[in-house]
Amino acid sequence: MELSKRISALKPSPTVALNGKAKELARAGHKVFNFAVGEPDFTTHPEIIDVAVQALKEGKTKYGPAGGSPQLKDAIIEKLKRDNKLSFKPEQIVVGMGAKEILFHLFLATLNEGDEVLIPAPYWVSYTAQVLAAGATPVIIPMPEDHQAPRLTPEMIAAHVSPKTKALILTSPNNPAGYVIKKDELLAIGEYLKDKPWWLVSDEIYEYMSFAEPHHSIGALVPELHDRYIIVNGLSKGFAMTGWRVGYMAGPEPVAKLVKTLQTQSSTCLPPFIELASVEALKRGANLMADKMDLLKGRKNLAQELINSMEDVSMVPPEGAFYIFIDVRDALDKAPGYENHNSFKFSEYLLDTHHVAMVPGEAFGVPGFLRLSYATSDEELKEGLSRLAQALKDVKNG
Repeated sequence: MELSKRISALKPSPTVALNGKAKELARAGHKVFNFAVGEPDFTTHPEIIDVAVQALKEGKTKYGPAGGSPQLKDAIIEKLKRDNKLSFKPEQIVVGMGAKEILFHLFLATLNEGDEVLIPAPYWVSYTAQVLAAGATPVIIPMPEDHQAPRLTPEMIAAHVSPKTKALILTSPNNPAGYVIKKDELLAIGEYLKDKPWWLVSDEIYEYMSFAEPHHSIGALVPELHDRYIIVNGLSKGFAMTGWRVGYMAGPEPVAKLVKTLQTQSSTCLPPFIELASVEALKRGANLMADKMDLLKGRKNLAQELINSMEDVSMVPPEGAFYIFIDVRDALDKAPGYENHNSFKFSEYLLDTHHVAMVPGEAFGVPGFLRLSYATSDEELKEGLSRLAQALKDVKNG
């Protein structure tokens, strides 16, 4: 029997695969420094857990409404008004099983065969796969060579536009590069997009981890985009709730209606006890995890210092999220057998030989880089980055 050609062309998520390999090594008894995982190392706040436990005790274990309960939608609307200066109605909100599911349904709802989606590199690994699964074509906007240059400009976008362009994806703070698109840059992008008949998908899941400057939502800066602006967010990162699987979107009502329809035919709903805990988290907002964000910022500074001490290594200035995108191209240029900045090959060597897991740049559309998640302890960072430095020396020496 023949399988789906479209889905068979997809590859498994490289971050999930690498994290799985790191865990296999750990189960075999090796000490593994796993910097590949995209989640905080701290647990969900006890006050959020308490709400979920109480809801379970009260029997809140039945199906919930597809697309999110009225209570949770109201909490999202208040959060968007408070944090993002955005105004939405309940009919414009859809809650799903994580931002990843929301994005997948969103692409299925807005894209058609032959459409093109502009995706700036480096990009989160699932954007391209999900766009392809929806029958559309990802068009990659290359990353600037100069790490200090603006991350995305109207000129960079315009160079890749075609009559088939249907959408643009923005991610700020960025996964994997940790950069933040500045307010003036967002304004310039928004002005450029005013007369473009495209969907603007803004993934803002790392908003509470904007260390360089306050987070800005392009939809608030340029309200003229309201009829095509779709914000995607979730509770995984900012509230350390990765395993709870809570994501949501807010956007034009016809889009929300179709995304909700897809949800009725797939995961249906979130469990009510998780929804009630999510309401508590959203009401508390960024202040609930402020001490953890300060902790992450300190780890970022430590990791930067350690990376800056390495030879033939640089980085995209880390300004948000909990990632550093390490540029090892100069080092690999001096390493026999690593032609074309083959960071995938190097990441395999790094894990197999030095037991350090980092995601290679190829996964994000940019060979010659490694993504470091610094959401771990200072001790792990010091030893793991020491092993990275040694691994780079080893491959340069052949």
